[in-house]
Amino acid sequence: MSILKVDTLQPATGARVLSAGHVVQVVHGSTNTEVSGDTTTYTDTTLSASITPTSSSSKILIRANQHYRFDRYGFSLRILRDSTAIQEPANKFSLYSADLNDDLRGYYTYEILDSPSSTSAITYKTQYASNVSSGANISLQGNSFYSYITLMEVAQ
Repeated sequence: MSILKVDTLQPATGARVLSAGHVVQVVHGSTNTEVSGDTTTYTDTTLSASITPTSSSSKILIRANQHYRFDRYGFSLRILRDSTAIQEPANKFSLYSADLNDDLRGYYTYEILDSPSSTSAITYKTQYASNVSSGANISLQGNSFYSYITLMEVAQ
């Protein structure tokens, strides 16, 4: 068995050497702008962040913590890369309750690993849609609560 020991790795192109799995960069975004309404069409939540990958082979780990409040029925959240949905639950059911007396509040947390195959700037954002056209009383970032999104470029 042989052991290779080096003090410094330097690629021929002068770029950084990163082994697979290393986090190259981290970008964070937040918002406390309230968005509300019972729309069955996906609508921006104002939560977004942009990242420019250093390599087209990199993956982007997206972690989102979306603040919500709703009375009943429920709603769906999805994540977009620029204008393309990369995560969307079936039948618009991320969160649901049939109880008329509910007042549900909290953070909906999700994590997606994306392969954008790009070195251009990419914007990730969240959108929401109600399950019904009235009666859900949905509010995101209400009462000045914040929602957060973190993007991590992971070398491959």
